[in-house]
Amino acid sequence: MTGTYTSMGPHDVGGEEAGPIDTEDHGMTHWEKHANALRMTAVAKKFGTLDELRRATEGLGARYYEIGYFERQTESLAIILAEKDLVADDALKARMEDIAARFDVPIIDLPKDHDHHGKPIKEDETGEGPNQHHLMNLAMQELLQDQNLITADDIRSKIEKFEDDYPNRGAKVVAQAWTDADFMKRLLEDANPVIEDMGIDLEHASRIIAIENTAEVHNVIVCTLCSCYPRTLMGQPPTWYKSRSYRSRVIFEPRAVLKEFGTEIDDNVVIRTHDSNADMRYIVIPMRPGGTDNWSQEQLEAIISRDSLVGITVLADQ
Repeated sequence: MTGTYTSMGPHDVGGEEAGPIDTEDHGMTHWEKHANALRMTAVAKKFGTLDELRRATEGLGARYYEIGYFERQTESLAIILAEKDLVADDALKARMEDIAARFDVPIIDLPKDHDHHGKPIKEDETGEGPNQHHLMNLAMQELLQDQNLITADDIRSKIEKFEDDYPNRGAKVVAQAWTDADFMKRLLEDANPVIEDMGIDLEHASRIIAIENTAEVHNVIVCTLCSCYPRTLMGQPPTWYKSRSYRSRVIFEPRAVLKEFGTEIDDNVVIRTHDSNADMRYIVIPMRPGGTDNWSQEQLEAIISRDSLVGITVLADQ
């Protein structure tokens, strides 16, 4: 086939040319964690679907390229909540102004000679209060709370799970698969019920598909449309997973992308890239490293990295 590839929208980037990938995970600020938790809570409460949010994001047009990932997520959620008559635009604007006023307090200057163990204090914030998108998220949360549709604990507990629970779950699943052949077989056939039988609540997640790396095949996962990812198994996707460069290039040059992460795959190994979406998410079952035959489940869990569950890295022999 000849001709120029044309994407269907700003989200649809798989196969496009793109530059180098920033392989560092820059983490998330508090307002980004809050935005993520609010969006996931709204979807879980069925205020909107991922496809509706994606459609709203696509509809941002040129603005899509002017703002960041969590800013787009915030504005899309506001659009959907307005369409569902849950949060009116004028009510949202008024509540944002009200919240902003609460942060309009005097900034107290510290004494110039005040220090901490001989080091100057570094302020955590500028004193300017939340940015506009955080104000929007806080306002949406309050307006939903006013209607008894969500609680503050819904958001708080979601943030805590992302930090303390979700990131550890995938390693537990893989360690169990390495040590139980029947579990592995059932996991590869139909992952969701098998994982939930372990006592892991997937919280009505989309279908999870487990794919096994072998000596002949290495698997990598991506979401070319946005950042679909098994969050309830692996936590928040790393910064690079959401980047345009990763989403574009890993489709057509996965071997080169892996090299940028320091992962060399033999030429005789087939690399398969799996594209996630709103209905299905993938988790890679990495090959068990040599030298771990007599290890306990806890020891195995400790060496299983998030990036190995995406397929970006290979676990080293012990």
